[in-house]
Amino acid sequence: MTVHLTDAQELRLEHLASQFHQTPDQLAQEAVDRFLTYREQLTEAVEVGRASASRGELMDHKDVMEMMDEIISNG
Repeated sequence: MTVHLTDAQELRLEHLASQFHQTPDQLAQEAVDRFLTYREQLTEAVEVGRASASRGELMDHKDVMEMMDEIISNG
């Protein structure tokens, strides 16, 4: 597989890789792995939410907003 980067992306990748004593390939592989893990977790969470909704287990808007505020504040 080949991934095409813009010149600007390639420069950023090279710069960051050098700061962490990695090759650009190593840093790109790490980034892709983290992104894939994130997307897998997101997909799983959506499916859990859909299953809960199908069972009628819904959260009140106020409760959702409080939970989101807590997640955001904990960074």
